[in-house]
Amino acid sequence: MTTTAANHTETGADVETNRRQLLDELIQQFETDPSDWKPAFLETVAAWPKQNEHACGQTYHYFIGGEAFNWKRLAERIATQLADEDNTTIAPEDLFEWLGTTGVFGGMPEQQFQRILGVDAWRAHLNYFYGVHIEQCLIAAVQSRVQKRRYSKGLPPSDDASDRAYLGLYEETEETLWDQFLDENSLRLSDLIAESPEETRTIALDEEFTYWLFKRRIEYTNAAQVAAETRRGLDMLARINNAHERRTRMLKDQDGSALLEFKLTRPRKPRTLSHK
Repeated sequence: MTTTAANHTETGADVETNRRQLLDELIQQFETDPSDWKPAFLETVAAWPKQNEHACGQTYHYFIGGEAFNWKRLAERIATQLADEDNTTIAPEDLFEWLGTTGVFGGMPEQQFQRILGVDAWRAHLNYFYGVHIEQCLIAAVQSRVQKRRYSKGLPPSDDASDRAYLGLYEETEETLWDQFLDENSLRLSDLIAESPEETRTIALDEEFTYWLFKRRIEYTNAAQVAAETRRGLDMLARINNAHERRTRMLKDQDGSALLEFKLTRPRKPRTLSHK
């Protein structure tokens, strides 16, 4: 028993040493070539130990369901420490703007992004993109369709659009699905659940729930319907991105400078989603 505990401590120390070394190497690369820092930053993300960690005053959860990699969450963690230490030639606001305003490949060509991330992390990234990001877009698309049907009938917006969307996609209400999710995953996600205030859920826990919904839907849905629903989710993502770009263009003054910019800001307390 004593030997096991010692090994765990040593392993944890080795991981921390590795993280510190990666951070120092990244800072050095920034100083050597500040003009091409994005690939260097992504290379650090790819090499970073992927264990969940508590750093910079918050808990970082990188792998959803143990197989869907949120690379931007890890990138935020690295950027936050760089900002805290204030010893990098790249301004923190540039780091967070990059993470908040670029797409799923960080503004890089897909092949370059895939090469830097590596085969395993790339596949895990795709799991996250389709299983979390697109699944959230699909839910939003169905909710929007429910509301549009009400508008077409001259009815006001309804509070039950969410439940109707969940019933249509998963054949259960969100509340019922949430209870089932907790029953099945309470042991595995005990740390995340303990961190979530009563009657709310953190971003990490909500992503776990969304990925669980995705896998449930895939299991009980035929291939043709899965493909159609994926296209619907992708279409919704395109609509969201286009709307964002239009809003940004509209908020430009006559000189072309931004009156208001939409960007990721430095973390920040975890967002919570109320659940009733």
